[in-house]
Amino acid sequence: MRPDKSVVKVLRASHAPLTAEEVAGRIEAEGGGGLDVTRVAHILHQLEKSGVVAPLGGGKYLALRERNTVAGRLSMNRRGFGFVSTPLGDVYVAKRETGGAMHGDTVAVRLDPRKTREGRAGTVVQVLERSVTEVVGRFERHGKLGIVVPTDPRIRGDLFVDLATSPAEAKPGEIVVARITRYADRRDAMQGLVTEVLGAEDAPGVDVEIIIHEHGLAAEFPPEVTEAAEALSQDVEGEIARGREDRRELFTITIDPVDARDFDDAISLRREGGGYRLWVHIADVSHYVPWDTVVDVEARHRATSVYLVDRVLPMLPKHLSNVVCSLNPDVDRLTFTVEMQLDSTGLVEQYRLYPSVIRSDRRLNYDGVQGWLDAGGFPDAETETVLRDFRQLADAIHKRRIIRGGLDFDTVEARVKLDESGKPLEVVLRSRTDATNMIEEAMILANEVVARHMTAAKAPMVYRIHEDPDADALAQVAVVLKEFGYPISDLHGASPKTFQKIVAFAHGRPEERLINSLLLRALERARYVDYLGSHFGLASDAYCHFTSPIRRYPDLIVHRLLRAQLTGTLDKPPTASMVPELAWLAEHSSEMEREAEAAEDDSQKVKLVALMAEHLGETFDGIVTGVMGFGLFVQLENTAEGLVHVEAMTDDYYRLDAERFMLWGENKGLTYRLGQQVRVRVLDVNVAERRLDFELA
Repeated sequence: MRPDKSVVKVLRASHAPLTAEEVAGRIEAEGGGGLDVTRVAHILHQLEKSGVVAPLGGGKYLALRERNTVAGRLSMNRRGFGFVSTPLGDVYVAKRETGGAMHGDTVAVRLDPRKTREGRAGTVVQVLERSVTEVVGRFERHGKLGIVVPTDPRIRGDLFVDLATSPAEAKPGEIVVARITRYADRRDAMQGLVTEVLGAEDAPGVDVEIIIHEHGLAAEFPPEVTEAAEALSQDVEGEIARGREDRRELFTITIDPVDARDFDDAISLRREGGGYRLWVHIADVSHYVPWDTVVDVEARHRATSVYLVDRVLPMLPKHLSNVVCSLNPDVDRLTFTVEMQLDSTGLVEQYRLYPSVIRSDRRLNYDGVQGWLDAGGFPDAETETVLRDFRQLADAIHKRRIIRGGLDFDTVEARVKLDESGKPLEVVLRSRTDATNMIEEAMILANEVVARHMTAAKAPMVYRIHEDPDADALAQVAVVLKEFGYPISDLHGASPKTFQKIVAFAHGRPEERLINSLLLRALERARYVDYLGSHFGLASDAYCHFTSPIRRYPDLIVHRLLRAQLTGTLDKPPTASMVPELAWLAEHSSEMEREAEAAEDDSQKVKLVALMAEHLGETFDGIVTGVMGFGLFVQLENTAEGLVHVEAMTDDYYRLDAERFMLWGENKGLTYRLGQQVRVRVLDVNVAERRLDFELA
């Protein structure tokens, strides 16, 4: 039998994903010798390119039922359709073409030869790997039948419960978690067992618990992980004796949000001649969390810390994230240092990378630092000197980055402030300041230095890339810019400098927030990869994430790779075992980052909607952020967004002008377009669905 047919036969017989090693072992067991692991791996790669098999996490492969299909992760929209992220790009899947797949599943999709309005489209023909194993929803009882109605609109169809065998007993109306025992198909509904009761829908904290379960986030650490983390301790003097550089004599500061609990970066700064010497110290998490330990496996699974509105779900147990690794003031900590010699223009002339020991002298926060820079009142002369020099250097680094084409959006971050019971009190809008920019510029620079060092060394690496914007998305933004009379409306092949000009023109105008939002949406998402690529937003030819290993798994990987490169041990355990896994680790980290960001946004939104529930019937000023055939999306000053449905626009019959992003009235000729300022009244609020309904006031 031909080698490729032998490989496919083994995969189809197994019905479960297999690695190259497992495939080779089964072929040998069946008497088909002559295929070693390297040859099987090569065959699998070729079969993947021809659409016969699909790669899954951990180097495993699964046979596809149909040839010439593509595999990828399905992201469902709350309105029922979805997109499959594939090597060919995103593939649109209509509501009726999802084939029983759920949000997050890895699927095979058959491409439609015709392009739709949404671009490339297809039909899900096979679910390769299930992501959703449980459903959170409202429990209902109909006689002897239990039903869970999912709170997540991306999950289509109810789950039917076997009440006799369910481990947990729920009351009608309560929010529950149900484990799926049978997935829906064209004949049967989804079935499962209630495993946990979260409580009444309006009970404190249940709204965020729903979001945690909807996004499949890990809330608790397994006992063995916590125990392993708590057994770790410091040995600073021993590390110095083994060659780690002692930098405790440097005056060192951390600058973070006032409510931060873990500190993974610190800086030291001195003027030298006409330039500066800048030290960026990063918590040396890799010293405590080697590859494939029990703590590492859990961190790898989580891939990122998640910052919800009322809690943090950390990537590492608190003993590591808040104590052992955290660069708290007045204690010795192990770090990895990027030491840079810069001229007065912010150009890096020389650098060194090395494991170190530091002692943070000041724990500063953004608000305090900004207040001192604006009005004085520094706590001491040493702090004042470092902060004033740091601002001057950061300005120079920033100017250099902007000159080369780096983007600089004036974004506003909304945070809902809660009382002790989780009730929303107010919305706090946080804008960028000199203090936040100083740290941002230092971290971007350190990340670039590490990325370029590893590129020059031709070492295996995980990079952070940001691809050029999608042409179709840019075309839509161009229409809006033309409507607003912007001098730049041709965005075909736009460079970062073109984006810069648009952002500068929008600055201070009423539509500034909308224009920034549209430009950000038009950009591709930054992601992690195991190959060198450019970063459009930073106009950087080599970039990585190195500066936050307490909360981001790719940074932890980069620390391990850098240490191995510096010590010449890339081909030795444990790093040698990690290097072959870099591709899927990068992809997994990108997926978990997107899930975490979605959960963070949802947690803010549910509290924001709850806050707006107290303002039923009140009027607010807003701006039109979306125009659809069914109505207008309007965003208020506090970032709450709601829908003015056309049914509530009773003064005329409105039609959609899709090309101009506008609704126009047939009889009176009134128009409502993207970016227009309007006044709306809060008509209805549904906290469970995170939905606001407005009417024009």
